Amino acid sequence: MSASVGKAARILRAFRPTLDVLSVRSLAERTGLPRSTVHLLCRTLVAEGLLEAVPRAGYRLGPLLLELGGLIIDRTGLVDAVEGSTAALQRTPGQELHVGQLVEGWVIYLHRESGPTRVSMTNRVGMRAPAFMSGCGRSALAALDPEDADMRVRRVCRQEQISLPDMAALADEFAGARIHGYLVCRSFQPGRTSVAAAVLGADGQPAGALSIAGPNSTFAPARVAGLGRAVADAAEIASRRLQTRSSVAGQRVPTPDAPAAPLRMVAG
Repeated sequence: MSASVGKAARILRAFRPTLDVLSVRSLAERTGLPRSTVHLLCRTLVAEGLLEAVPRAGYRLGPLLLELGGLIIDRTGLVDAVEGSTAALQRTPGQELHVGQLVEGWVIYLHRESGPTRVSMTNRVGMRAPAFMSGCGRSALAALDPEDADMRVRRVCRQEQISLPDMAALADEFAGARIHGYLVCRSFQPGRTSVAAAVLGADGQPAGALSIAGPNSTFAPARVAGLGRAVADAAEIASRRLQTRSSVAGQRVPTPDAPAAPLRMVAG
């Protein structure tokens, strides 16, 4: 990687959900680069559509990233896999379906489906959050090897300069999720509950998760376990659909000199 590309990547990584507009001075402080270098690179990134100038404020991420991100979302196929797998999930008014993708130690929300009664929720589409904080993120982390999950949590806390959670309690929660197939989270948003389960890709690793979330009052204690099993069943269906997609996409395209190989379809 050339030095300029590496410096440009540091600038793009400096933006956060809570820091969507940054001045040259702020970018220099967050990246450790000289202001003159930041100014020159930002002008280049604006010309390429990777950044967008905000008059009298600085810069924000540009429209090209949305286009490129859309290609990655489509390639992953997580949202498509979840569609059609949640028909049996019974939501009460105020509850929503969320789909989040696991990216290193982060969860990125790709889909939000609310019913006739919509309540205030933080989980907007496109939002990125440390995975250990949310139901979708925690359930996806729980599906990893415990050492891998621990490393990702510690790395994101170090990157964001935030305090580590209670790692022993988190490990116990992950162990419970692996036993039951789902996880209940009430700490991401005050007054909100999320019941989530991981969706696995063809490699057996978590691509992300789906959840049913809403006000605490919509989750009757007697129904949480049953809802958890239903969410886990939906996630299992979505996993099979995602693996089927990967299986089909991975088939060798026949050429005039090679006969087509029969497709091996995974039940979904």
